[in-house]
Amino acid sequence: MRINFSLCQITLAIALFLNPLPAIVAQTTTSGEMVSPTTGINYTRLKNFLAQQNWRQANDETRNLMLKATGRELQGWFTMEDLQKLACWDLQKMDQLWKEASGGRFSFSTQFRIFIETGNRPGRLVAIENFQTFGDRIGWRKDGDWIIFKENLNYTLNAPVGHLPAPRDEYQIAGGRLEYTTLAQRLVTCNIVSLGQSKQ
Repeated sequence: MRINFSLCQITLAIALFLNPLPAIVAQTTTSGEMVSPTTGINYTRLKNFLAQQNWRQANDETRNLMLKATGRELQGWFTMEDLQKLACWDLQKMDQLWKEASGGRFSFSTQFRIFIETGNRPGRLVAIENFQTFGDRIGWRKDGDWIIFKENLNYTLNAPVGHLPAPRDEYQIAGGRLEYTTLAQRLVTCNIVSLGQSKQ
């Protein structure tokens, strides 16, 4: 019996052999505090939307909170540089609230695990196919194309693991990959997730 592998699969296997996947350890936050000591932003609305499993409103609120925390409310979008400065307390609080409300199904740290599993690296661009595979796994791509977020996000617990939060209105591969890789690095920098050497 002959098994055929694609060039992408072979390249990924070689990359993983040369650069093994790190172990991922999520940092747990136990604080019930809802107001950020860094930005003064109140996270009660987000907590309430999540408690009601109102995933659409929670996703919109997460986007609004990220814009507020980065000082980009007027612009309505954020850059790579903005994400690099996103206050750690705020990012950790958003992640914690999503994780608790969804039983670990939705959160930035859940997305991060899949981001790493698909061969991506925080703060470093790798093969675009890896990011596309990440998009496929979490349901941000369908039939080989990036979905239009406003129309096609799945706001139910039946959505793929890691599907939410999706803090952008739309996803354009040119800027989206760079921004998400930056957000992944911020998760590491803020100790929301940590990368340790996996056992070989």
